[in-house]
Amino acid sequence: MNILWIKDNNIGHEKQVKVLLDELSKNNDLNIDQRTVKGLIPFFRYIDDVQENYYDILIGAGHKTYSFLLDIKKYQKDKTKNIAILAPSFNKDKFDIICAPIHDAHKLKGCNNVISFEGSLSKVSLQETDKNLIMVAIGGKNKHYVFNEIDIISQINYFLSLHPNKDCYIFNSRRTPSSMNTMLKDLSLSNKDITFCDFKDISHSFENTLHISSSKLITRDSVNMVYESLSSKGNTYLIDMPEIKNDNKIVQIINNLILNKKIGYIEQGTISDGISKMTLNKQNIYNEVFAEVEKVSYELNKLI
Repeated sequence: MNILWIKDNNIGHEKQVKVLLDELSKNNDLNIDQRTVKGLIPFFRYIDDVQENYYDILIGAGHKTYSFLLDIKKYQKDKTKNIAILAPSFNKDKFDIICAPIHDAHKLKGCNNVISFEGSLSKVSLQETDKNLIMVAIGGKNKHYVFNEIDIISQINYFLSLHPNKDCYIFNSRRTPSSMNTMLKDLSLSNKDITFCDFKDISHSFENTLHISSSKLITRDSVNMVYESLSSKGNTYLIDMPEIKNDNKIVQIINNLILNKKIGYIEQGTISDGISKMTLNKQNIYNEVFAEVEKVSYELNKLI
């Protein structure tokens, strides 16, 4: 099966397409061509030439890719399927299949070409965890939550106090402020059990560590990171972060996870005289590992 993957250089988008293609490859022999959208100005964006009458599937995630998927389809075989990952804002009925998160359902009312999933598409891992290993994953400043560095460090220390003598890997991200990185490095230098892993350092695999950590503490600002953790074994906990807007889509997704006990979280409160109290609220112990990508792949296999 010949696939053309149109990419937009957005890591979150490309991760979701990759895990879906990886899942599809378990039941299909895939030959994947990749093209990246180039150019900054919308009407002057382009991709390198592609073959005509060749591809069985055209796939991409993100608004920069959708117009290319529609245009290239005109020069392909009649049976070629164009598949949009996430929710296009235009020509929705022109796509053969749209794979979109449930929280974007309002954008796709009336469409009968939609395969829905919860959260984001993430690699599923049933690997057993290491009881002596924990991890922390830090995002950065965002429009959904207040990123209070002192507050976050305090909660990391609280989390560490609940897991004494465990090996802890702390991962930052592209969005993590340099001042926060300094604080995380200092924390690792003060405790022999902590290893700080900069996102640019490939010597420590974020994905592998996520899959085998028995407890994981994550900031709330990245839905992709949250669902990556929930798609593997181990307990996942959220750092307490004040909401900037409570009607924000991302905030609502996180709040629904908490409400339904699909995820654990740290809760901060004040006792008196400025003394704070932290509580670790656990997720439902009977929760299963999220396997949204497997569900989407199953539905796609019936259509392609």
